[in-house]
Amino acid sequence: MSLRVAWGRVPYKEARERAAQALPAGERLVQSEVALPGRKLPKPWRWNRPRVLAGQRLPGDRWEGTKRAFWSVYWRIDAILEPIPELFGGRRPKGKALKGGWGSLAGGLATALWPRVPTTDALPVLQLTDRRLHVSYVQRGRRRGELGAVEPGWSAAPEQVAWVRHRTDIDADTFEFGFTDGSWARVELPSQHAVYFTECFPRAEAGRP
Repeated sequence: MSLRVAWGRVPYKEARERAAQALPAGERLVQSEVALPGRKLPKPWRWNRPRVLAGQRLPGDRWEGTKRAFWSVYWRIDAILEPIPELFGGRRPKGKALKGGWGSLAGGLATALWPRVPTTDALPVLQLTDRRLHVSYVQRGRRRGELGAVEPGWSAAPEQVAWVRHRTDIDADTFEFGFTDGSWARVELPSQHAVYFTECFPRAEAGRP
C-alpha cells in the first residue's frame, strides 16, 4: 500500500518510518536518516550500482520515466557545463569526496547511495541498529512522491565506522563517514535532525580534514 505525501515535499520522516520494515527480524532501530550522495561523490559504473525495486511502479511512474528520457540529453549537457565556473575561480569544496576506492568500506557505502531504479524512484535511508549499519531503499513515486515498497541493501558493522565529520565548510547537510580501513565517503543528510544520527558515532573535528 502506498503512502501519499504533500506534493513537492520530501517525506523524510515518513521514509525513515517505512524503511524500518526492511530491517532484519530481531534488530532494534537506534537512529535513521535519509542519505544522499554528498557533493562531488563520484558515481560508480552502472553495472556496479545496486539494482533495486526491480519491476516496482507507482501511478505515473511510466509517464514520468518517458519525460525523463527526453530530458536526459539536456541533463548530460548541463553536467558537462556545471564545473566550468569552478575552473575560473568559483567556489568549490576542497579535497576528494571518496577515499579508499570502490572495494573499501566507504566505497560500499558510496555505491549504495547510487542505486539503479529503472521503473520508479527510491530514497536511500541510512539506518543504525543495535547490530548493524544498513542502507535500505524506500520507493518514491516519480510524479507525486508517494511512498511504496521497501528493500534492504548494503550493511556493515557499526564498529567499522571510525569517525564522522561535519563538513560545515561545504554546507550544513554534508558529512563524511570514515571507516576502520582508512577509507571515507561524503554523504548528504538533508534532515535538520541529522546531527542526532551522527552523534551515535565517534566524531572528528568539524570542517575540512
